[in-house]
Amino acid sequence: MGLLAFRKTVILFMLPSLLIYGLFFVVPFAQTFYFSFFEWSGIGKKTFLGFKNYIDLMHDPLFLNGFWRVLIWALLAIVIKDGLALVLASVLRKPIRGSNWFTTVFFLPVVISTAAIGLMFSLMYDKDIGLLNLFLQTIGLGDWSRSWLADENTAFYAVIAAPLWHTIGYFFIILLAGMQNIPEEVYEAATLDGAGAWTQFTRITIPLIWPILQICMILSITGAFKSFDYVFIMTKGGPGESTQVPATYMYETVFVGMKYGYGTAIAILIFVFSLVVTLLFRKLTTSKEQ
Repeated sequence: MGLLAFRKTVILFMLPSLLIYGLFFVVPFAQTFYFSFFEWSGIGKKTFLGFKNYIDLMHDPLFLNGFWRVLIWALLAIVIKDGLALVLASVLRKPIRGSNWFTTVFFLPVVISTAAIGLMFSLMYDKDIGLLNLFLQTIGLGDWSRSWLADENTAFYAVIAAPLWHTIGYFFIILLAGMQNIPEEVYEAATLDGAGAWTQFTRITIPLIWPILQICMILSITGAFKSFDYVFIMTKGGPGESTQVPATYMYETVFVGMKYGYGTAIAILIFVFSLVVTLLFRKLTTSKEQ
């Protein structure tokens, strides 16, 4: 009877959270999934299409090209952002002079709003007054100067640079906390056995923080798939369609093209693809934990 009363108490305390979760996630998700089977402008009569929206998306070059772009985005985020965060955390794992200052500096960009970051990078990439072109001219590489966000060959990678720089401090703090929980005696024993810094990093640090590093990489993947704000602020998917990603394509489809059913199908596929890629990545990297 006591256990039953305890379970009822737990459910009672969980109920408000479950209600909020159901109201703001489960119900909207179910509605989105339902609307994805219709042709609908958001108002007026809906026309049932079955899976036609999904079939059309599988032949839609704008959506498919955007999907490949977020895969590239996710790969670069894992290699560059998580890689640099791992290196920085490893350097500052042991207290050194000024380590608190460096930690604060590395984390500081995280607290800046996305809108401010997008505006800052847009000004930095400006052809006439941008700091990037000014720097290139100063070091004698003025021929490389260009309007970075207006060039189809560079716009996408210029946009990616903003979130990579913006969020590296977040992953740095997570990895640093994980490394500082590793007992120092482990490194001391490895040093006595003749293990160098690289051996300690690859054989001790990475294996012991691998679950944390794996979470960081999964967050990078999901962040790339739901990327919208940086692209919308800096290029709105242009020039042409060179920076279009599924999230911005969904926005244009729903709020500009008034194709509510087609747009909600894009939203569902973003969720499904990000889930599948995340599960595949998790499956491929599980052996690292063993």
